[in-house]
Amino acid sequence: MNLTRLKSGIWQVELRIPVDVRHVLGRTRFAKSTKTLDKRAAMKVAVPTLAVWQQMIELARTNPSQLQSHKTALQSCGGSEKKTATDSKHFDWLAVLRPSQAEHYRHLDFSQGIPLPAFMEQFSVEHYVNPRTRSEARRYILEATQFLPTLLDLTKLNAQRWVSAEESKPIAVRRSAKTMQKGVGFLSEYVAWLQYKGLLGHDAVNPFRDLHFSKQLARSRQYLPLTLNELQRLRVAALAAGDQVLVVYIDIARFTGMRLSEIGELSSSSLIQSRGGLVFSGATRC
Repeated sequence: MNLTRLKSGIWQVELRIPVDVRHVLGRTRFAKSTKTLDKRAAMKVAVPTLAVWQQMIELARTNPSQLQSHKTALQSCGGSEKKTATDSKHFDWLAVLRPSQAEHYRHLDFSQGIPLPAFMEQFSVEHYVNPRTRSEARRYILEATQFLPTLLDLTKLNAQRWVSAEESKPIAVRRSAKTMQKGVGFLSEYVAWLQYKGLLGHDAVNPFRDLHFSKQLARSRQYLPLTLNELQRLRVAALAAGDQVLVVYIDIARFTGMRLSEIGELSSSSLIQSRGGLVFSGATRC
């Protein structure tokens, strides 16, 4: 966390302004007293304060004319914590969900901090190249939001609650430890990215590391291959949903027998001419 202790013992939150926008903001750093001797309480003040400052830096780069409307926040950041927590910009993720899906999040209390998914779109785009990997990251972040609604809720206890909740599900729908570990991996990378971006304290513990995965989750599952009719219905549904990536995956898997991970590694250079036609280089499962 960008916290320093003053001689009085009170914690102060600070952020050094990047060189390229210092002339726009007219300063080299932000600083604000948290008015508390307790570091935990100071951290609760620092997180939304840093978010405001990061927004100012972003505006200075992309739209300096809007800075005037944030003059008060720039001067002292006084009273900005509550505004930041309810800033409509932090709820853009909710607007792009299907109505039925968004309903799952409307009962959650976001008033005490910035919603966990507030930066997930930026994270997924910057951190992953593969569209399906981005989609997976978003899915797990949204799922974890049910247990960790805001950045202030990023605690080990809440993270463990998310994993442990899987154990209470009926065995027919309960996911394996490996699947949950994969989801936890996405969340751990998200938290690390938030810290790298200065949106979360650097000395905050990443709650998704070293979690316990019960043996109740570890089970083998037998999958039956899809029939041709089931495959066709799946492809039609993907088309209707506008998921062109899934359609491509289905077509390639159907005609080559390649695994999803193998398809995900394909690129334009994987196509080669052979016997008058195009084939995938290294596709030995054809």
